[in-house]
Amino acid sequence: MAKDDMAFGSFQAYTSCSRNRDKAEEFGNTLFIMEVLIAFIADLSPLSEYSAEEEELVTPGVCFRVKSVKFDPTKNKHLIHLQLRQRFS
Repeated sequence: MAKDDMAFGSFQAYTSCSRNRDKAEEFGNTLFIMEVLIAFIADLSPLSEYSAEEEELVTPGVCFRVKSVKFDPTKNKHLIHLQLRQRFS
């Protein structure tokens, strides 16, 4: 999909993410960086025991485009840039 900037994928399940990049970088070796244009997302931070994580929930069916895939050797992480957009048609 990164080679075709018009191709869309979609989340098939509820997907947890964080608005706090520093906190997100503490986990795993891949970081999804999401630019939200229009999407159904719920802010869970007021309900969470870990409110500093600034957790949000992306609902199933939200579409995305892969804008770029890069590897950052300084952080030893893959950086995948997604653009989220709810599609209604």
